[in-house]
Amino acid sequence: MATYVFIDQNIPLVYNVETGVITKGFGDLLYIDIAPIEEQIKKLETLVNAYENSLDPRYPPLNTFPNRDGVYAIAGYFKSAFFGFWIGLGIMALLAIILGVKF
Repeated sequence: MATYVFIDQNIPLVYNVETGVITKGFGDLLYIDIAPIEEQIKKLETLVNAYENSLDPRYPPLNTFPNRDGVYAIAGYFKSAFFGFWIGLGIMALLAIILGVKF
């Protein structure tokens, strides 16, 4: 799609950026209200910021109750403890099998 720059609003001349040609301007201009689009972009920006902040445990989630600032850090500790327990149990079971310990 070609990009046009208006040289003057009173003179119907436009500059085509892609070709570098000055041509006759448009007879009817279409003005579009972009306020609804800006609102949607602001909503997307808040969601993107919340997604980026979810990668850092110092920030609270987007829709959360007050005083839940460290919820991601606490979840990280529990996840580490959970997987550490099961991995350690698996290693101990393998060692018991290798060493021939009878249960």
